[in-house]
Amino acid sequence: MTIVTSTAALGRRLRDARRRLGLTQTDLAQRAGITQATVSNVERGVSPPSLDTILRLLEVLQLEMSVQAKPDRIPSAPWEDVAGFKELLIRE
Repeated sequence: MTIVTSTAALGRRLRDARRRLGLTQTDLAQRAGITQATVSNVERGVSPPSLDTILRLLEVLQLEMSVQAKPDRIPSAPWEDVAGFKELLIRE
């Protein structure tokens, strides 16, 4: 289990999982139904991905996630970004 507390840490964790599976960014993007640029941005921690994007990536990468939200902000829709999360727990 990995505790992820920043977009940079999330990006590193997803990149490591992608590499472990032998996938390129393009492979992952195609399987997740997103663009390669989005994968690159997520892996580099450039901007917080949407929850929908994270869920798509986790499914392809065969990872699971649980969320601890900040007490003052709980995302109400799957397209909101992860900036409101205190931490994500990612499990293989």
